[in-house]
Amino acid sequence: DWFLAHPAETIWNSFREENFQNGNAILFREFLEKYGFRCINELKLEEPDLHDDPTFVISSVASYVRTQAYDISEMETREKQIRADAEKKVKARLGGIKKLIYFWVLKHARKAVKNRENLRFDRTKVFGITRHLFRAMGKHLHSLGLLSEAKDVFYLTIEELIAFSEGRALTGNLLKLTQMRKEEFAEFQETADPPDRFFSDGAAGALLNHPTVLAESDLSRSEASASDDPNVLMGTPCCPGKIEGIVRVVTSVKDAEGIDGEILVTGRTDPGWVPLYPSCSGLLIERGSLLSHSAVVARELGLPTIVGVSGGLMKRLKTGDRVAVDAGKGEIRILES
Repeated sequence: DWFLAHPAETIWNSFREENFQNGNAILFREFLEKYGFRCINELKLEEPDLHDDPTFVISSVASYVRTQAYDISEMETREKQIRADAEKKVKARLGGIKKLIYFWVLKHARKAVKNRENLRFDRTKVFGITRHLFRAMGKHLHSLGLLSEAKDVFYLTIEELIAFSEGRALTGNLLKLTQMRKEEFAEFQETADPPDRFFSDGAAGALLNHPTVLAESDLSRSEASASDDPNVLMGTPCCPGKIEGIVRVVTSVKDAEGIDGEILVTGRTDPGWVPLYPSCSGLLIERGSLLSHSAVVARELGLPTIVGVSGGLMKRLKTGDRVAVDAGKGEIRILES
């Protein structure tokens, strides 16, 4: 009850004030030691991880408890049933040497997928350790007055940092160098996304300031997935299911705070988004494919999901809009704005 009655930031501050002496705090510290390197956009070093701000995962757990949306045993039972049904169909259609070869390949494919996920986990952990190393460099450079703030270290290249530490940098004015790149990045963030596929000459980034040129070179304009109905968006079906509900449009993890059964709408995802999924009734993702991480996890959870949505998903939908989703067809119908 206490956990549900307080915001995530209050819970985290309470843990810190008690210096991790109570049972819940000790368990949470052990969790952070093992998984604290996870975060949204976890392969981007500049992103804060759970060591920096664990309120994301506290909010997610509180949401699970509040909605009772996440039952691991039920998920495992559903997974086993789906697997058994699929294998039954294969056994009914294949026989002899073909069946032996198929299940031999299937066995090794499952093993390879497991190893792939373990490798991705370890890779993310390495990124987490590296993130903290660069943050420490940033704090040191900031204390010397060479950066306006410690996180500006991520506007420098690894080669520039090494060269500076070895005394062979081409410039010692890191303050101006990082400020210039911050301004360029701010301009980039305000620039509209380019089409999924387009022709370009020279550096692709040079075209970002010329949306008309990009629009003319858009190779996906004639895709069959587009709908003639202005209230219908089409995408790639990943996990079937029909739902109707309110959408939550999310561009950063802060936008998803307190999500409670809404349909999650976002531009792109990575493994760091997974804690949000049990609190959603469906997923609509502007980019991605059948083999993207979101699609795989959604199928594990049985969550209706559509990825690769054409027609400007993030521009068309706003938080609070009501939609009807047929994830088996890849269809999103806007009912109420």
